Amino acid sequence: MTGQKGFTLLELMISIMMFAMISTAAYKLFESVSRAQQVTDGILDRLDVLQRAQLIMEKDLFQLVGRSIRDEFGDRKPAVQAPAGEGELIAFTRSGWRNPLNEIRSDLQRVQYEVDEGKLIRSYWKMLDRAPDPIQIRQVLLEQVQRVRLRFMDEKKSWRSTWPPEKTEAPNQALTQAQGQAKTASAAGKEDNSSMLPVAVELTVQHQDFGTMTTILPVSDFKPSDIKALSDGQQKKNQPADSKQQRQPPKGREQDRPEGGPNNEP
Repeated sequence: MTGQKGFTLLELMISIMMFAMISTAAYKLFESVSRAQQVTDGILDRLDVLQRAQLIMEKDLFQLVGRSIRDEFGDRKPAVQAPAGEGELIAFTRSGWRNPLNEIRSDLQRVQYEVDEGKLIRSYWKMLDRAPDPIQIRQVLLEQVQRVRLRFMDEKKSWRSTWPPEKTEAPNQALTQAQGQAKTASAAGKEDNSSMLPVAVELTVQHQDFGTMTTILPVSDFKPSDIKALSDGQQKKNQPADSKQQRQPPKGREQDRPEGGPNNEP
């Protein structure tokens, strides 16, 4: 009889133990990779929400227009107002509101931003000049917001924390009655600054996870007439000087005498 060969009990126990160790290591590796993927997906989702909110705010502020409105109480509100009220950051009128359904409405939109309980909320109305009890549409753009700050650059390249800029008052002086009347007339004829737009807007958002982010946006108020004026000025600048001299009559040239004069015999 030939003896039967096989594994001993000790060899089986060692092989089972090695298989268990390899399986445990593979499971731990898979678990760590899966957890890292979940964390990465969560960060990317929050980053996508942050980028979307920034893109919406940048588009809104880039398309400011100087169109003042009347609220539901009939009071006139400036085109850009910051702060816009209690707890409200800014309210403004913007252009470029798309109308794919061809609804009977303007392409201008009144927008308002506010921070409420750590949420950045964007609101808008379908009508610029609002009737009583208007419909206000609110949407949450970003959560975990700690602070939002806005600054505005005026024509003198100086930054302001509020807009529109306040009217500067003259120093208190002893004025005569005639000077007082003149001052009243000049104040009455002074141009209203409710349609005034800033040159640029600085937007600073402080987020709980992503820190502080600052963006400076120029206001798009460049008109086609300005482009035409620039092109005309450039053409005049590039025009050669000799062509101008050719158009001018030479100095000292005698004027043509009429026919039948003393020097023009028939």
